[in-house]
Order: sequence, then C-alpha cells, then structure tokens
Amino acid sequence: MPSLRFALALGIGLSAALGCTTLAATPSRAPAPAPLHPAVASLSPPPLDPTAVRVEPGPRTVEDHWLLGVYDRLRPGDYRAFRVDFPTVDGETGRAHWLLPRGGGPHAAVLVFPILGGSHVVSEAAAKALTNRGYATLRVERRRLFRDDDPAGDFSVPAARLRRAVLDARRLLDWLETRPEIDPERIAAAGVSVGGVVAATLMGLDERVRAGFFVMAGGGLAEILYESTERPLRRFRQRTLESAGIGDREEFLLRARRHTEMLDPLTWAHRVDPRTVLLVSGRFDRVIPPERTKALWEALGRPSWVRFPAGHYEIAPFFWWAMGRGADHLDDVLGDAASISSPTSSNLRRMRSPASRPGESVRS
Repeated sequence: MPSLRFALALGIGLSAALGCTTLAATPSRAPAPAPLHPAVASLSPPPLDPTAVRVEPGPRTVEDHWLLGVYDRLRPGDYRAFRVDFPTVDGETGRAHWLLPRGGGPHAAVLVFPILGGSHVVSEAAAKALTNRGYATLRVERRRLFRDDDPAGDFSVPAARLRRAVLDARRLLDWLETRPEIDPERIAAAGVSVGGVVAATLMGLDERVRAGFFVMAGGGLAEILYESTERPLRRFRQRTLESAGIGDREEFLLRARRHTEMLDPLTWAHRVDPRTVLLVSGRFDRVIPPERTKALWEALGRPSWVRFPAGHYEIAPFFWWAMGRGADHLDDVLGDAASISSPTSSNLRRMRSPASRPGESVRS
C-alpha cells in the first residue's frame, strides 16, 4: 500500500539520517566578483518579453503519483498554483508551474529544475516542500537532453539542448524580475541530479541567483557522460564508443569537452560565494559519481556539503529531510521566507545574507 511504503521510507530515512555527514562551509578562497568566461555571449539570450508569457490558474498537484498524494494530505499548504507558458529561446512553447504562497509579498523565489528522465514528481515534490516553507517556486518542465536516434558521437546535439535549458532559465529570471509578487533580490536556484547541474551552472553564470541548493549534482560534464550509469547517458556513450571511432576514455573526454565546457558548472563555479551554496549527495551514487560532486564542491570553494550513506535512487528515504535542510540554508542566505514578506527595515535586519555582514567581500 502507498501509505505503508511511505511510512517505511520515512522510518528508514529518519534512522539512516543519523549516518549522514555534513561538511560545513570552509571557503578556500575569498568570495569576489570574477570575470566572465569568453563564451558568455553565447549564453546571453534575448530578454523575455513579459507580455508574451501566459499565466493561468493551474492544479495544485500536476503529477499523478502516490507520494505527492500522501504529502498533500500531510502538508496541504496554503498557496496558489499557476501554469506558466512562455516562448523558449528557439521559438517553441515552454512550460513551468508557479506556486505562490499566500500573502502580499514580495516573496523570495526559487527556480526548480527537473531530473533527466521519467516524470516530474521529484521536482514537483521539491517545489511543494519549498513553497510550504514560504518560497514562491517556479518549477520548469524538461525538454529531453538525450534521444535514442541522436547521431552517435555528436556531442553537439545534447550540448545544444542543455544550452537551451540554461538560456530559457535566464529568460525566466527576466520574467520573475517583473512580477510584483517576487523580491528580485532574493532569488535562488535548486535541482536534483541533472536539475542540480543546471541550477549550479545558472548560479555561476547569472548574478541574479543569490543562493543555491543542489542535490546529487556534480561538475565535469564530460566525465559524467563517460562514467554515469544512467540509462540515456549509458546508451549515448555505448553508441559513441562503438560507432564514432573513439578509441579510449581520454579521446572521449577531449571530444566531449569541446561542446560541454561552457555549460559545465565547473566553468562558472569560481564566481559563486561558497557560503550561499548547499550540496547534498549520496556516498554510493553511480549516476553522479562522488568524485564529480567533490569536483563541484572544490570548484565552488568548499561550501556546506551533506552526504548520505546511499546511492542515487536510494536517497529517496532522505528526500524530505534534505528538502528541509535546503530550506534552512535558503533562509540563512536570503532571510526567513516564512516571516519576511516585505523588505522593511526591521525585516532587513533579520536577514542573514552574507551580503549583510560588514567587512566581507561578496558577489555583487
């Protein structure tokens, strides 16, 4: 029964959470604005015309999944739901789902990115958890990065799709800034798996993103393509090695990096204040190997990092606890979303953003 599965998962998660480890932020460098990568022009989309965005009331729960049903019964929440259709950078129609807490705002906001495949239940669950903590969330629906009919060895095809995802995210930031319900100084990015990779890249690239929460993410896209056990990546790798005349690992990585470097969170991580980031990962992850998360942790300047004794999919029992830790982190950086509804002087004094700490240089 669904309720039994949920109870078992919750019990396992609570007990196993005792086995997790946390590395507090130990910045390895002084946070300061850094120059942009030479490829930044190709990642700067035309601004999104807010009048071209269609916002309509939508269902509070989109995905039909028992986990969301149980969560809605346990945490019904007090928020409004909207469907957002927007023109993508390549002229198609993209879709996002906007959850807006009650109250006048302006609210802190979180862009939430989806996993690589399957349904959107993971990103919807994350969005609901963050909204119940007072954040307005804009959950983006995916456009597939890998297809079985993609030409073998052509790294430019998935790279172009990932680039579109980043460009569309920047355009959605344009739209969020125009909304009176949103505080443009308190915008964060979050995601699980490849969603965390996109969120990390966006944060390094776009200074409007002031905080980040990345679950089971990593850096080094070429290495992830070669090492991951995720089925779409494994199929792409196998067809590439068999059909594209690539002889070994180093040649694979060299060819891949030519197309993935500008989209890699490692490329942009030096521009991020490590105090504004929280990483969550599994010690035995084979989809985003621990070495890849460690590479991102190092590149980001050693932010706080929570590690569970679990694999990629086995992290499910820890999910809700991890979302709570993520919301705590965003509160620390952006100010308590549940209690700060407008930037009055008294509220600003309660904010705990690094930017409010005297004598410290942070990203502008």
